[in-house]
Amino acid sequence: MEAALRFAEAEGCQIDVLHSGHTWGHVVAPNGQSFRVWSTPKDADVAAKMIRRFALRNKETPK
Repeated sequence: MEAALRFAEAEGCQIDVLHSGHTWGHVVAPNGQSFRVWSTPKDADVAAKMIRRFALRNKETPK
């Protein structure tokens, strides 16, 4: 999970840590979309893949 969050940051996403209930935080893409990160995902590998996929799909497009 940590590597996936670092990958998202490298792709231009911002990581907002909340620690609110089951939510650990959000990954916020440069285009404004956000992805909720659970504090206890059922499968950490799947959650990490989803974070990477989100970061790649919501990259800021070059102008």
